[in-house]
Amino acid sequence: MSGTAARQASTAAEVSAVTGTLALAFADDPVWGLWAFPDPRDRVERLTRYWQPFVTAGLKYGGVWMTKDAGAIAVWVPPGVAEMDAQDEAATAAMIDRECGDRAPALHAAFARFDAAHPHDQPHWYLSLLGTRPDHRGRGLGMALVAQQLQAVDEQGVGAYLESTNDANLRRYGAAGFRPRDTFTLDGGPTVTTMWRPPS
Repeated sequence: MSGTAARQASTAAEVSAVTGTLALAFADDPVWGLWAFPDPRDRVERLTRYWQPFVTAGLKYGGVWMTKDAGAIAVWVPPGVAEMDAQDEAATAAMIDRECGDRAPALHAAFARFDAAHPHDQPHWYLSLLGTRPDHRGRGLGMALVAQQLQAVDEQGVGAYLESTNDANLRRYGAAGFRPRDTFTLDGGPTVTTMWRPPS
């Protein structure tokens, strides 16, 4: 990982650094950037607030991993753990209504599609988010975070799951052992590929 150690984010003070990285990382993403926030003028600003409830929820179950300088972020949800509790879900719904304006119904519908596609019958780790700041790309930081967690996944003998919202990442995930599971298309938007990595 180019000498950059990975660690768990654990404090509320780190939320700002994590959400800032995720906002920049997803600004050009086909789903969370271009489709969710079509106006580029305030996209990064809105995405910074958009990711806050997701990161806050991740801190509760120790799922937010970052490089030392927060150049890359991975959010993993452990087996048998809800990604969000009732409080986090309410905060997320309110955030979508506030930040997405007339796009809010489309975003709520999108999350329903993501949930319907998610496997609920097998224990697994869920890679909810993976993002690298544009000025840190090309160093393998994000996939190093993935590889680190997959060691723990393999030790537990369970599967791993993710949704790829950018086809450019399919090859990278494939190299880590993930295989396409299914696809679904968002209303007026791009296609999402779900991927599964069997127990190793």
